[in-house]
Formats: sequence, structure tokens, C-alpha cells
Amino acid sequence: MPITVTMIEEKEFKTKVRGYDPVEVDEFLDDICDEMIAQQETILSLREKLKQQDRASFVPPAVPPVMQPAPLAPAPSINALPADVESAQKLLAKTQKACDETIAEAKKRAEEILQEAQDRVPDPEITDLEAQREDIRKEIEILQAEAEAFRKRFKSLLNDQNEILEAELG
Repeated sequence: MPITVTMIEEKEFKTKVRGYDPVEVDEFLDDICDEMIAQQETILSLREKLKQQDRASFVPPAVPPVMQPAPLAPAPSINALPADVESAQKLLAKTQKACDETIAEAKKRAEEILQEAQDRVPDPEITDLEAQREDIRKEIEILQAEAEAFRKRFKSLLNDQNEILEAELG
């Protein structure tokens, strides 16, 4: 299936933890689209020039004033094309090749980006362990807060008991 500019513009990638920056990926894809559009416009303009040169180089045979049968001219062969048409065809072929290479490179780079993103996705086991670690950290914080509250109450009780003893002894 050939990749089109529209397909690239509409492509959405899933976001993963520690994945690529979506803005950077979108900018790169936009650059690829711009390059593809420029290549397509170049191809179209060269094709149009080629058509215009074919039309301009075609000269209808002149009708002789005397009604004698004119000798038939040999049909022009493909090898006998004017130099401008040949160079335009060569340029068109080079442009098409460059466009194909650019698309192939873009596909390759997109595959590399996807592979790197998949490689960076954390292992589910690691994700589970990180979640457990976070739960334990929260539990420790709660226990530390409760221990501090217990210490304060215990000190308060000791102070109250000390005051009661001093009052009775005093």
C-alpha cells in the first residue's frame, strides 16, 4: 500500500511511558509530508513541461498547394527525441528515484522510531514492582506519621502522670 501525505498527516501513535516526544515526531512527519509534496509538485511540473514540449515539437504536415501526393515522412523514433525532451525525461526519472528513496528512508526511519519506542516501553513486571514500591513508600509514610502521633500522646501522658505524682507528693 503506497503511503500518501494524508496518511502521514493523519497517523496517530500510541503514547507510552518514557516514549518519544509526540511534538517532535509530529514535526518530523510534517517535514516528510512537506518533502513529499515538493517532490510530487516537481514531478507534476516536469510532466506538464514534457507534455508541452511534445505538443510544441509536433508540427502538422503542411498541405502542398498542388494536389500531388506528398511523400510519407518516416515516423519519428523514440531515439530521435529532441535533447530537451530527453533531458526532461532523465530529470523526471531522477526526481522519481529521489522521491522513491525519500519515501523509503522515511518508512525506514518511522520503523526505527517505532522499534525504539517499543524497546523503551517498560517491562510489565518492572511496572508492577514500581507500583508496589510506591504503595510501600506511602504505607511507611503513614506508619511514620502514626508513630510520631503516638510518641506525642505518650509524652503527654507521661507529663500528665508526672504532674499528678508531683501534686500528690508535693
